[in-house]
Amino acid sequence: MRKTAFFSLIGLVVLFSVGAFAQETQQAKIKKLSLEESINIALEHNLDFKMAQYNASLREVEYEQARANNLLQTSILNLKSAEFALKQAKDSLEEKQRQVILEVMETYFQVLRAKRKVQIERMSLQEARENLEIVKNKFSLGDASKIDLLQAEINLSSAEFNLKKAEHELEMARIDFNKVLGLPLDNEFELTDTFSAEPMDVSIKESIEKALKNRYEVKKVQYDLELAKIRWSLSQNKYTPELEKKNAKISLENVKLNLEEVRRKIAREIHQLFRNLEEKRTNIQITERTEKLKQETYSIAQKQYRAGLIGATDLLDAQIELTQAKLKAVDALFEYNLAKAKFIKALATNIDYGKKEPLTPSKG
Repeated sequence: MRKTAFFSLIGLVVLFSVGAFAQETQQAKIKKLSLEESINIALEHNLDFKMAQYNASLREVEYEQARANNLLQTSILNLKSAEFALKQAKDSLEEKQRQVILEVMETYFQVLRAKRKVQIERMSLQEARENLEIVKNKFSLGDASKIDLLQAEINLSSAEFNLKKAEHELEMARIDFNKVLGLPLDNEFELTDTFSAEPMDVSIKESIEKALKNRYEVKKVQYDLELAKIRWSLSQNKYTPELEKKNAKISLENVKLNLEEVRRKIAREIHQLFRNLEEKRTNIQITERTEKLKQETYSIAQKQYRAGLIGATDLLDAQIELTQAKLKAVDALFEYNLAKAKFIKALATNIDYGKKEPLTPSKG
């Protein structure tokens, strides 16, 4: 009998040890990812970015070939064309890198938002359960109607549905994040960074200047302009037919107009993104205040209902409004952080996207 008890005890210890080891192993598999680490993983695995890298390498080889050919047969136009093709390929590579970074940031933020919404819906479900118990107690005492009870039950069912919906959205957000990083879709991870509500200290004028200096579209047309100038210059001799001279002149003027149009479009885009960033920042402050107001309103409604000063409808409405206010506050944070990421990308500056920069647009 003692031996049986002894071996049973050993079995329990072994079972507990195996279970604890399995749990530790599972936790070890869950990789913690900062935003910066996520970006680095995506840049390592993204196929479009790799193709852009190969394209830049190919243009570099072609440029070296053009330089070698130029020693045998001088051609300024061919050499410059190869040189600008190489520069354009490198600019395209940088643009693709910025696009990948933006996609990582967006999906990273989507996971953060979805996770926070699940937490909010869980709290809402718990509150719905507590409210149902309160209404049940009042109903048993004759202080609540059958309609009040049914409404509390419906409120609980809605909370359960909303939680399942939020959990599904979190699942899809995690899948999308893994997809962007080039990882298995069922890869387990834990995000370590959070939303930032800090402002960005930049002016419209400064932002437009940066964008016009760094944007891929501007550089591309500038290369076209340089080539058009070379073609026009080479045509200025008595051996070139007049029609060819006119064609070179018209092409040059056309590229100049195209450059001006691109500059105007970018300036307008930056202006719009800047104002959008300001609006999103203001919306965070509004939703935070609204959430505090709804929290206080709900706390008061709970006390009033227990005291018999309001009906169940008022209590349940206050709880629903609090949940909605919390969800809107999360959405406001997400939208601001995404707007910030899009704004930084539009500037085409070499900013460390993995680090949090203080953020409030300054006037200007």
